[in-house]
Amino acid sequence: MDEVGFGLFNRELIRRMKKHRQDGGIGVIHVRSRPGFPAAEAAIKNWENGESAMFWRQQLEAECFYFLRKLKDEPIQASVEKAAERLKSRLQQLVGNEKMPSYESWSVGAAVGIAVAHSISTGYSAETDIYRLLLEAAESGKRNEATCVIRDDAAAMRLDNARAAADLTSEGSQPRTYRPELQGRTVRIGELANPVPLFPPQARVSEIAYLFDADARTQAAVIVDHGRPVGILMKEKLHQMLAGQFGLPLYWNRPVERIMNGQPLIVDEQLPVEQVSQLAMASDFSQLYDVVLITKNGQLTGAASLRSILECITALRTEAARGANPLTGLPGNEEIQRELERRIELGLPFAVIYADLDYFKWYNDCFGFVLGDDLIRYLADVLRKEQERLGSGADFTGHIGGDDFIAVTGADRAELLCRSVIERFDSGIKAFYGGVEVTTCRDRHGHIIQQEGVSLSLSLMLWDGEVPVTTEYISRFSAMLKKQAKARKGSTYVMDHITGAHHREERL
Repeated sequence: MDEVGFGLFNRELIRRMKKHRQDGGIGVIHVRSRPGFPAAEAAIKNWENGESAMFWRQQLEAECFYFLRKLKDEPIQASVEKAAERLKSRLQQLVGNEKMPSYESWSVGAAVGIAVAHSISTGYSAETDIYRLLLEAAESGKRNEATCVIRDDAAAMRLDNARAAADLTSEGSQPRTYRPELQGRTVRIGELANPVPLFPPQARVSEIAYLFDADARTQAAVIVDHGRPVGILMKEKLHQMLAGQFGLPLYWNRPVERIMNGQPLIVDEQLPVEQVSQLAMASDFSQLYDVVLITKNGQLTGAASLRSILECITALRTEAARGANPLTGLPGNEEIQRELERRIELGLPFAVIYADLDYFKWYNDCFGFVLGDDLIRYLADVLRKEQERLGSGADFTGHIGGDDFIAVTGADRAELLCRSVIERFDSGIKAFYGGVEVTTCRDRHGHIIQQEGVSLSLSLMLWDGEVPVTTEYISRFSAMLKKQAKARKGSTYVMDHITGAHHREERL
């Protein structure tokens, strides 16, 4: 077997996905097994080592996804099905092993599911294909669980009774509620909120089961207490519980609070969609397909499915890529405008830094536009890295065009950021002269001046969140400050507060 890669949405995975999809298709095998059981782990590992079609592996706790490519003339569907059967056969051989503890025999095997993306164009990007294949393979495994899992009914009954006892005695943990932080995106999770059936904690499980049977489109019920969400019950999980040998007598007439998921993902409606996606994907894999509950001031406003969240993110990233600067990949003018408008609308203090290279035309004329592009990318990298080091996840960096950039950050750390950007820029700029000692430059008028090469001018504007301001005013204000900075020799920044009345100027 060739070297198998690892890492979800890794660039190398996406590259291989594109290649193998064109070469005949891609298959995914999903394996869910009981962790900490050496015999099963060894069987699965031996199976992995023998699969020459496997090119990627992703482990998510007790869940594992294996990506397979087409081999020779065999259709990808047949290849994946045969590989899955070989795995099941290895696991079935474990039955009857005397060293196997009886209470674990029910889960020696694995629920094995498959999904395939054929070579025919699906209209999906490689990233979307990854999401789709993971979801389909996992769902396939759940549908086939009855025939794939090596199950011992007595052990299963003990497990069900233990779970039931835990439900009856559990005090329950508080649901996880996440509050929004300032983010760079404008789409809030509240925009994806959809109505969802509501039940009180004392409602019987049978009531929710009747609802699910009556409406095939309803996939979740939310348990609320005085308008505040305290848990959820997903249709698929309820059906799994009721389908067991003792499911109906154990759960049918029980209050739903006894079997609900008491720790659903609850987010405020103002939380950005991308941050919600990160929280959802970080959840326990058993809850990956649960809906996300959305609140306003603690009161439930609706729910969003993982599918709707991922579709929204795909659209957002497509839009961002369309408007990004092709040289640096940073957001372009439209995204910059939206970011400033959003910050002003929030009414919270922030700082805007405009960055511009001095004597960039001279550098292009002397060293060529290829190195000139490298210098622009260098400045972009300096801004990004210093914001990552000193700023917060809410900071924003955009590329206006040419050698002009904008950074938006917190007002309390803006000056420190300016100083660190200048220090980092100046420490690396000499490498762009190819060992040549630069003592003079030509200005835009063609005059030779005493100047040690390219320098950096920054204009720093601080807004208190209260003085009326527009994006147009910020642009004019920055142009004035930038002119003042460029009149000074060497890399520097000029700072002022947006007050609408006067401007106080400071210099490094």
